Amino acid sequence: MSESDRGHPIQAALIVLLLVGGGWYFVRHYEIDGLGDLVILPKTTSDQSEWLTGTGLPESNASSGDFATATDWLGSSEAGLGGQRRLVTDSGNVSSTVNFGTSDFASPANLKIASWALDGFGPTKLSNTLARQNLAKVIRNFDLIALQQIASIERDLIPRLVDAVNHGETRYDYVIGEPTGPKDRPEQLAFIFDTSRLRVDRRQTYTIQDPTNRLTYDPLVAWFRTSEPNVSRAWTFSLVNIRFDLSNAPAEVEMLSEVIDSVRNDGRGEDDVVLAGLFQADDAYLIPSIGRENMFAAVRGRATDVFGKYQTSNILVDDQVTVESIGRGGVFDYPRILDLNPVEAEAVSGQLPVYAEFSIVEGI
Repeated sequence: MSESDRGHPIQAALIVLLLVGGGWYFVRHYEIDGLGDLVILPKTTSDQSEWLTGTGLPESNASSGDFATATDWLGSSEAGLGGQRRLVTDSGNVSSTVNFGTSDFASPANLKIASWALDGFGPTKLSNTLARQNLAKVIRNFDLIALQQIASIERDLIPRLVDAVNHGETRYDYVIGEPTGPKDRPEQLAFIFDTSRLRVDRRQTYTIQDPTNRLTYDPLVAWFRTSEPNVSRAWTFSLVNIRFDLSNAPAEVEMLSEVIDSVRNDGRGEDDVVLAGLFQADDAYLIPSIGRENMFAAVRGRATDVFGKYQTSNILVDDQVTVESIGRGGVFDYPRILDLNPVEAEAVSGQLPVYAEFSIVEGI
């Protein structure tokens, strides 16, 4: 073989350098898209990972100090301060949706505490798809709801109901008491609450002991704290879930003042006591029976059953002590709101939820 057939070493080296340089430029500036139909696209100049960690946060979208640079706003900065934007955590997940005013976050909404007698909630109601869905829809309207008349035949009724309320999320949680009441018809009392709005101290949850059986169903007590604002300003309160028996209602109503004192003096130093439940009496009878001034009833002069006949449920609070009470409340007419006929409504409950509103800030 002649020398010309082998080629010159310098020419070979230049060819190799050109190939390597061209390959580097291609990888640096282009990407391959698709496997079936090969498409070559120019690469974008920015690295999206910077946005998720906040290291590339533009000045026009940056917070004025309330947020660290580990967060970023999705959406155009041209949306204005009145626009709705989604806050992204440094994991890249959308954590919440907020509406901005002219300067800062809007004030958090008042706390809505409700009470609902479920009128014999058991496996039959839970297995009824429409009834279960309507129960969940109603409960999601409140931050905290006390439930009565829960059959204790199956211990997983409330966990399964909470699953329906959450609808694939983990926002709502529950507290449930032990079965109480007559041996032939025991029931359970429970709380369902929004964990984004409230915290519960499970160590301070208890059932009021009634050795003499003056109360047919022993009340359930739980200690809650609002999630906002900070711990030093968040409102703490005891919520007492009460279920009186219709046949013994007058005698049990007379014990309400004693129940308040028992909870207020249980050693936790909590003076804010909210009573929620099925009292089997209207406000005109309840307030004088308690015998205390400044007692506030969330429902006044209105029926709490779906037929508009009787007032049996309420929320009671001493609004001189519990200044966090807004003084606003009422009945949640769910058959009208959900457009249910009488048969559909009775499949859920013959009783309407009642509610009251409170400030989330201690002492306000």
